[in-house]
Amino acid sequence: MTNIAHAAFIALGAQRRLHVLSCAERQLHGQGQLSPAAAHGIGAYRAVERSSLDVCAEYFANLTPANDGAFAPTPEPELA
Repeated sequence: MTNIAHAAFIALGAQRRLHVLSCAERQLHGQGQLSPAAAHGIGAYRAVERSSLDVCAEYFANLTPANDGAFAPTPEPELA
């Protein structure tokens, strides 16, 4: 697996887990079962997943496109 594919795999997993956490938190809140301890635990787990997403976002932001010669930019003509 390439580094890019691995980073995407990590990011998608973290995003999926954040969605599951949000749904569970909303369901517990709606049923009146969201205790302060549970809310704290969910918040800590959410922070870990957000950190994973942040690292992946930084990795993707630092990628530079390869110049393999497949695209050679041509100057745009001047408009009169």
